Amino acid sequence: MTLSDITIQLPLENSTLIFGVVLLVILFSPLLLHRLRIPYVVGLIFAGILLGPKAFNILANDESFHLFGNVGILYILFLAGIDMDMNDFRRNRVKGMIFGLFTFSIPILIGTFTSLYILHFSLMTSLLLAAMYSSQTLVAYPITGRYGVSQNRAVNITVGGTILTDTLMLMLLAIIAGMCKGTLTNWFMVLWAIKIVCFGLIVLFVFPIIARAFMKRFEDNILQFIFVLAMVFLGAFLAQLAGLEGVLGSFMVGISLNRLVPKVSPLKHRLEFVGNALFIPFFLIGVGMMIDYRVLFSGYEALLVAGVMAVVAITSKWLAATFTRITCRLTKDEGLMVFGLSNAHAVATLAAVMVGYNIILGQNPDGTPVRLLNDHVLNGTIIMILLSCIISSFVTEKAARRLALAGQTGDKSEKETRERILIPVSNPETIDRLMELAVMMKTAPLKQPLYVLAVVDDIVNESRGTGEKLLERAAKVAASTDNTIEQLVRYDVNAASGIIHTVKEHNISDVIIGLHRKTKLTESVLGQMADSLQKSMSRSIYVYKPVQPLGTTSQIVTFIPEKAELELGFQRSYEHIYHIAKQADASLIFYANSDTEEKLKLFAGLHKHKVPTFYRKMEGWHEIESCIKQVRSNDLVIFIAGRKSTISYNALFEELFASVSNAVINNSQLVIYPEQFGFQSETDERFSVLHNPSPVFEELKKPRKWLDILTKK
Repeated sequence: MTLSDITIQLPLENSTLIFGVVLLVILFSPLLLHRLRIPYVVGLIFAGILLGPKAFNILANDESFHLFGNVGILYILFLAGIDMDMNDFRRNRVKGMIFGLFTFSIPILIGTFTSLYILHFSLMTSLLLAAMYSSQTLVAYPITGRYGVSQNRAVNITVGGTILTDTLMLMLLAIIAGMCKGTLTNWFMVLWAIKIVCFGLIVLFVFPIIARAFMKRFEDNILQFIFVLAMVFLGAFLAQLAGLEGVLGSFMVGISLNRLVPKVSPLKHRLEFVGNALFIPFFLIGVGMMIDYRVLFSGYEALLVAGVMAVVAITSKWLAATFTRITCRLTKDEGLMVFGLSNAHAVATLAAVMVGYNIILGQNPDGTPVRLLNDHVLNGTIIMILLSCIISSFVTEKAARRLALAGQTGDKSEKETRERILIPVSNPETIDRLMELAVMMKTAPLKQPLYVLAVVDDIVNESRGTGEKLLERAAKVAASTDNTIEQLVRYDVNAASGIIHTVKEHNISDVIIGLHRKTKLTESVLGQMADSLQKSMSRSIYVYKPVQPLGTTSQIVTFIPEKAELELGFQRSYEHIYHIAKQADASLIFYANSDTEEKLKLFAGLHKHKVPTFYRKMEGWHEIESCIKQVRSNDLVIFIAGRKSTISYNALFEELFASVSNAVINNSQLVIYPEQFGFQSETDERFSVLHNPSPVFEELKKPRKWLDILTKK
């Protein structure tokens, strides 16, 4: 192709040029509008208006935009499902249903009344128009992710209510269309109900089984990403087969795969990146290209219809959000978030208006068709979409900013400096899993790095090159989750010695190592490495044997010895276990005695976001062989162990561990040695209930009570 062969005409036809223009819009819209404090969602919609066929006609609203736009809205609802805190969603499901009923019934009542008595439409037209008012599209949902409030209860309530109201709207739409076409029969309703039930069973029960088996067998992140995308579109197609909108199918797939995609993982990062960088902006630009601003100048009747539709749609959603805030006792900012997210009308609204527009009831004397929804309603819908999307974006941005600021508590600087996780690497086969554990148990902000260490033998020439390759691999894993690492190379003839000196030099708080099995009779049951580390340092040690990705974990079963709650680092260990469960969306099961259980409940009460937690009795290690039988496949098994000469140490653990570990050989296992007194100089209030010193530290200052502690039953 020569320069003379390239011709530029409007709308653009060169696919390379079209894609380049769209990418430039996606790049510069947020940069320019950020200075004006305008949400980037609004910017992309306005860009679509200006570039579309109704304005400068630079881009044609062709099949490529329809394809990417359809993928974009499916992606928005899928991310909404996969981002949801399922534990919070279950707690607020009644509130979500309340909001769903409010946001469906209020627009139906107000919309039917105004259409009948102000716009003077027929009953069928009024009902269809009211159904259109009740729909809502989560156009502004990406804003919640940017501010880190996507798991706020107001967002969960809105998402749940959106699915309910859109489902009811689509059902009402099908009934109205069937009545107008004369196809509505009892058999049609029965068959439709059967399709919906089959769709729900397949997506909610069959999809998770297939996905869990795939992710356990194939751990490659690219394969997992492609697999999840295939499940999203398959779910959307099954929804369409059942007579529902594809967006409902993509949302249900997000719900069904929620537990299998950890909140902090390379897979989750890739899913969000591709959607937010490409598919969702394409959808927003496509929405703008459908808007025809010229209807504002097409006459009095068109302006009246557009004005009534916009006022009814926005007012009814505001009333629904207000009633929900009062009924569910939400804060003012949470109520604002509900209104902002639910106010936008786009995909479902267009679906409804196009169905009504294509239903022809007869002909006028001049031969023009009489439609259920006329041209004025079609143009009024476009204006309503524009206004609702603009208001939704501004309100959601304002509410998200307030909720984000309200959620910032505590001294960040202390948290950032207090937690320092070290991951020594030596085996390329376990790097991914060790890094996964470190990322999921990390409670400090993303900018706080993870420390990765390669101990190099200066006698072996090739060892440094091997160590650097391992560090590069760890850096790639961390970068895929937006985490950073500090790469450390240390020369030492002994790996344990290198780790111990690194811990002291960098003030490390937690060390994660892979499981090294016992090779000598004089070693501990977990091998020489764990034995050397627990004897020579006081920091928390995590000895991990991965069998499957943490994202496929359904339960975390933890066995705790008596008096473990008196250890200085016990609460820190609990916090890390809790954080893993929260990221993996897994439930917690603790086997412990009554005193330990009481302390665990106290720790659990400090968290705003609850994880399903169950407590079962285990008075000591002598009962573990019977308790271990309750472990199921896909459970992560954790053992809290005590160092020798500590208050929670029991020699029975080492005697029984080999047989107990073999009983759950197909489960991932984690042995935790909590932090000891060597870290007392940095005792943190963040991990101390009521900011008091450890109970065992106080007791050690009272010699008369020391014997009582040791003999406590």
